[in-house]
Amino acid sequence: MAEIDNAPPGIPEPALGGARRVAALVLLLMAGILAGTQLGKIAPLIPWYQAEAGLSLVSVGWLTSTLGLFVALAALPAAFVIDRVGLYRSYVFSAAALALGSIVLALAQSPVAVIGARLIEAVGYLVIVIAIPALLAVLAPDRLRAPALAIWGGFVPLGYAVADFMSAAMLLAFTPQAFLLASAGAFAVLALAGALLAAGLGPAGDAVASNWARETGSNQLSSSFSWPVIAFALAFGAYVVLSIGFFTFLPAFVAEGPAVMLSAGVIALLVPIGNFLAGALLRGRDVRFVAALIAGGFLVSAVSAVPFFSASTPLTATLAAAVFAIAGGVIAAAVFAGVPYIVPAGGSAAIVIGLIAQSGGLGTLAGPPFAGLVIERYGWPGFGWALAVLSLCGLACIAPLLFARRKPAWQR
Repeated sequence: MAEIDNAPPGIPEPALGGARRVAALVLLLMAGILAGTQLGKIAPLIPWYQAEAGLSLVSVGWLTSTLGLFVALAALPAAFVIDRVGLYRSYVFSAAALALGSIVLALAQSPVAVIGARLIEAVGYLVIVIAIPALLAVLAPDRLRAPALAIWGGFVPLGYAVADFMSAAMLLAFTPQAFLLASAGAFAVLALAGALLAAGLGPAGDAVASNWARETGSNQLSSSFSWPVIAFALAFGAYVVLSIGFFTFLPAFVAEGPAVMLSAGVIALLVPIGNFLAGALLRGRDVRFVAALIAGGFLVSAVSAVPFFSASTPLTATLAAAVFAIAGGVIAAAVFAGVPYIVPAGGSAAIVIGLIAQSGGLGTLAGPPFAGLVIERYGWPGFGWALAVLSLCGLACIAPLLFARRKPAWQR
């Protein structure tokens, strides 16, 4: 794994769970959630961007998708660079780029300036979504590693929730520029605080983090790929396709389908419950338990998708939607929390996370058009069956790991 480039060489910090280390982990997670907010902040401002900045609806669409597009196209190459440059330096660079782009976006007046600012944000976002979970994996002591990475698995829905709440609270009384500046400022403050607290921290003193911090170099590129890593990446890609498709068209289904007792936004906010549930369950577990949890999440998704889109009663539809959302949160959290168990000996967690992120980014691009095609041809019940099939495909990807050895990959 890329070394913690600001740590004293060969001297891991002895304190595994000191207050400063825990505070650094919390602030890195909060900065990551606010990075997710930068994804969701455009949607409430679409009419304003059309009226004030002169952007077409197509341009606004690109403005919304630019950050995810960068991850889909360049996450794995970015992970190679992060592995060479170092996690801490990469985090500082990415946080600065994302903060700068966010501030420029808030102040931009012309379409060219708006798009340019969003591109700066995209560069920072691309790097930070790999650097933060890799830092969490190295800095967190064993007892906190799985919960921290599990919470990270929900940074996008949590970030969207923050954007929704901030926009609802601010846009009635303040200008859109003030909302954008508040979003940028909150991220910048948390990212800076996380950087200051993480500066000088060595890897956690347990064997996992110490093993990852010992080596860095080109040999890690080939060492980081193994069939468990590929299985996790494919499973995460399948999850993203079904999850993005589900939540993209959920508002339309709620509007025209049977009465559902929860709004689409509230259903989306149930995803972090699955993240926290997975974090609590994964402490001190092994790779087979992680695989079983992911497989269970896919199985529950398959079982709940069909009743939701075929339900005739509000209670059935609402319960099925809630179960589907929570199961998705469990899958995403378990994938990231399982990274310590699948990084091969001499491998790089940054590269493994980059591959998982790349798979998820491609799923983000494929999910909505796939869902739209299925709904157009087969209707809502057909979409439910398609989600069930996708869930079973994800289950098939992770199933071989159910029979894996209990020993983590880094020990082999």
